[in-house]
Amino acid sequence: MKQLSIYLLGTVLAWLSCGEVTGQEKGDEVTEPEKVSVGMYIIDIHAINLSTHSYGVDLYLWFRWKNPDLKPWETFEFMNPFDPEGLVISVIYDEPKEQPDGSLYQCVRAQGLFTSKFPVNRYPFDSQKILVAIEDSQEGIEYFQYVLDTDALTLNSEVKLPGYRIHPPKAVLRDKLYETTFGDLSEPEMGTYSRVEFLVPISRPPLPGVFKSFVPILLIILSAGFALLLDPEHVEARIGLAITALLTLVAMQFTMLSGLPEVAYLTLIDQIFLISFFYVLVVIAIIVYATRVDQSGAIRGKTGSMAKLIQNGPPTAIVVTGTYLVGVAVILLVNLL
Repeated sequence: MKQLSIYLLGTVLAWLSCGEVTGQEKGDEVTEPEKVSVGMYIIDIHAINLSTHSYGVDLYLWFRWKNPDLKPWETFEFMNPFDPEGLVISVIYDEPKEQPDGSLYQCVRAQGLFTSKFPVNRYPFDSQKILVAIEDSQEGIEYFQYVLDTDALTLNSEVKLPGYRIHPPKAVLRDKLYETTFGDLSEPEMGTYSRVEFLVPISRPPLPGVFKSFVPILLIILSAGFALLLDPEHVEARIGLAITALLTLVAMQFTMLSGLPEVAYLTLIDQIFLISFFYVLVVIAIIVYATRVDQSGAIRGKTGSMAKLIQNGPPTAIVVTGTYLVGVAVILLVNLL
């Protein structure tokens, strides 16, 4: 009986020792995936181009792991390069450095252009995200997973972006599912990979947007409104002032939107320009109508509301301009709140 117990105990121990897997796989069984700590230090951000959805980043990226068979600095891949051939990647150490806790460490430096779709619906009060994303190019989450280091993302305090405010950076770890097998018959199931997204939120300060965009438009609108203050007999001056304001608005729109990407929706500044065009057209319509009626003699001596509106320039200018300003306020509230 004692011999049987010893035999059974030895069988169980042997079975348990054979069933242990160290992190990759045994047959078709997969156990705990390999963990690799990652972190990034951004040296500089430059060349932000809204029209091409691109920006330049100079960075250090490091890896720390324990399995000596892994080479994460060779198998990682940037997922959003703007120009992959122009991306310069250099390895800092010839061989991984051993750390005090027994782990291995390697660091790379990367310089180049990256891309991320920029939403411009709230331009010139838009907010953007500078994104650098990495994945392992070989193994899915069953075998390989990233974990965020203690200081996963640090931004150089000397980085300055003219025209933007820089907000606290953050690193996001998520699983990316690819809804395809990429035609690989040996892998019938869709793959999920560990992805790290390093994000630097930026936004435009409101005051420069107001002074650079809305104040010039307001001045043009007021110039068009002054045409209503002239006496009706000064037809050429009135219509010339309004037409000049209209042409100035068109030129300003082309200049202001030249640095934006082609989008299928109306941005905030597009809506402001549309209501400004409509305002100038209303002013021109009032001038033309007042000229036709006054020259025909039909308006003289009349006391109706339309006659007063046409004859009294200042009240007309106040009503039309006030309506315009209310429309602008509604557009701002709808887009910014």
